[in-house]
Amino acid sequence: MSAPRISVLLPIYEVEDYIEDCLDSLLSQTCTDFEIIAVDDSSPDRSGEIAARLLAQQDRIPWKLIRNTDNKGLAETRKIAASEARGDYVLCVDSDDHVHRDLIRTVLREADQHDADVVIFAAEHVSPDGAVNARIDSGDCIITGVQAVQKLMGLELQAFCWNKLVRRSIFVAADHPCGLIYEDICVTVQTLASAKIVRLIPDSLYSYMFRESAISRRFNPRVVDLFVIIDRVEKRTAFLPIPDYKRLLFRLRYIFGYRTIAFHTAMTAPSYELARPILYSVSKKLRVKHLIGMYADGRPKLSVAMTMLKIHPWIFYCFVRRFNHH
Repeated sequence: MSAPRISVLLPIYEVEDYIEDCLDSLLSQTCTDFEIIAVDDSSPDRSGEIAARLLAQQDRIPWKLIRNTDNKGLAETRKIAASEARGDYVLCVDSDDHVHRDLIRTVLREADQHDADVVIFAAEHVSPDGAVNARIDSGDCIITGVQAVQKLMGLELQAFCWNKLVRRSIFVAADHPCGLIYEDICVTVQTLASAKIVRLIPDSLYSYMFRESAISRRFNPRVVDLFVIIDRVEKRTAFLPIPDYKRLLFRLRYIFGYRTIAFHTAMTAPSYELARPILYSVSKKLRVKHLIGMYADGRPKLSVAMTMLKIHPWIFYCFVRRFNHH
């Protein structure tokens, strides 16, 4: 049997309520030129069993289910899936999300027409009731990989792995930062930097499920991993011929990174005592020039909020909690 063109990488962990919908959306694709490489990351629930049963009940799409003997985390699990993949391209799918029935057909057509190394598509944040909370736009153009990195650093493109078709050789060669959260940023920067042709399409082909119980909605002290991630991004991008590089790095580090750490912590921490060490870690790194830079970048409200953080984290914490409550 000839190898499929696309390998869908499907890490599985604690998704027994959602894995069926995810697999249904993959198994009902209008194009069948793909395989599913699922990896049960030692899930404590029945997620792996459900996936095995659903995959075994059909013979339309080739598949493989791998079981990790211990929990390895998302980055390592994707690496394991990619090492078993046979396709020219890989496509990351989170197992609590679902995809449009024309996803495979559309991205494969675009990749072939433009000999693209990466195809980026639009997506939607969807509530369990089906309501669309937000749209992740991608644009409609053909650019180089360096230009795509430039857009990502300028916060014009999102760094998620799941809205990108990537040539397998590029994905496998990337360094996947195991043991860190926000690993998608590092992986995406590397894959885009290695790409010659990146095709951006406006089609909304992926539904990212937005749940109050999701890990991104809970307090997580590991949010400070973003400090390390952005340092790694700087090392990976410093040599690229990106115009206005310093301004874009500032935007990624402070307007995205520091803001994410501070606001996520203040909004989700059960108490100020838990939030305080993280907020202090951001406050200590902030300088007056950074606050001025935020204002100069057209973000006066952020500049004011982060000034509160610099004055005292407790002031910032109270302000964010009050604002978020309303």
